[in-house]
Amino acid sequence: MMRGGLVALALALAPHPAFGGAPTAALSEDCFAEVETGTGPDIACLFRLQPTAAERAELEAGSRGYVKDFACRMTVRIARAEIDKALAAVDYAFKSPEQPVVCTITTYKSTFDVTGTFAPEVVFKNGVAVSATPGLGKIKGITRVISWPIVQFVNRWPSVREGMLTIVNAYKTHKAKGGAKKI
Repeated sequence: MMRGGLVALALALAPHPAFGGAPTAALSEDCFAEVETGTGPDIACLFRLQPTAAERAELEAGSRGYVKDFACRMTVRIARAEIDKALAAVDYAFKSPEQPVVCTITTYKSTFDVTGTFAPEVVFKNGVAVSATPGLGKIKGITRVISWPIVQFVNRWPSVREGMLTIVNAYKTHKAKGGAKKI
C-alpha cells in the first residue's frame, strides 16, 4: 500500500517552482512526522510517492504492460484546522483543492516527466472514513490515449483506496485517543 492515505487527507500543495509558483522554504521530507508532531498552523512538507514492487507489478498489469514504474513529488501545505475539522466530524466530505504534482513515468520504451493534479477526497459516515480516492487528473506531458487509462487505474486502484481508508481511520482513532498534538 502506498503510504499516501493520511497525507491524502492533508494534501494541499504550496506553489511549486515547476508550476510558476514561488519556491518554498526548506521543508521536512517526513510528512507523517509533520502531521503528528508539527506545531505550525499549516502541515507543510515534501511528499514522495513511489510504488512498491508489488504495486509496480499491479500497475504494469493494469496498464497492459505499458507503464513499468513512476515516482512523484509533491509539496504539501494545508491548514491544520482543516484536518482537525475533518477528523472531528461524524459525517463529512473532505475534498482537497486540486494540487499540482510532478512525476517521472517509466514505460516499456522510455522515461519522461509529466505533470498533473491530485484532489484527494475522503468521506466520513458515522465517524468512520468509508470512501476515499486520490483524485488524480489533468495529466500533461503524454497523450490522452495514454493518460486516461493511467488516471482511471490510479483512481480506482483498490490498494490505494483501501490504504487511504485504513490510514485515515487509524489516524482518526489515534487522534481521538489524544495521540496527536492539538494546536
